[in-house]
Amino acid sequence: MIIYIDMDGVLANFDKRLVAPREPGKGLPPEMLQKGFFRNLEVMPGAIKAIDELESIPGIELYIATKITTKNLHSATEKYQWIEEHFPTLLKNMFITCDKALLKGDFLIDDYHKWKTFQGNFIHFNKHNSLEAWEQAVKRIRDATKK
Repeated sequence: MIIYIDMDGVLANFDKRLVAPREPGKGLPPEMLQKGFFRNLEVMPGAIKAIDELESIPGIELYIATKITTKNLHSATEKYQWIEEHFPTLLKNMFITCDKALLKGDFLIDDYHKWKTFQGNFIHFNKHNSLEAWEQAVKRIRDATKK
């Protein structure tokens, strides 16, 4: 079973580093364009435990699926560095993509509704309640492996 996990807003607490809440349609937050932004994100509450649990399920292949911004070319390197520090077992399982709907797999865990067009099962991640969101995602995947 192939599972893709978004980085920003799911594994990494993107919003906590923003000076002001992100407004849709208003462009990119200026701090996101600064060198070091992605490298210094905090881990989302519950993410480490959830990844450990998912990695313990036989037959599960975990991948990171993340989008970078071309307005901060450091973002790609910084995302790799961040994964290496916080989730080193997933470093070689990382995809940088502009369109997550093109990925082939069983599940995509993401906080952005845009990717609900993913061909597998889309799990919308509630970044405002990450502990509960992680519990629900792990349970849904665990249940799917029992079928």
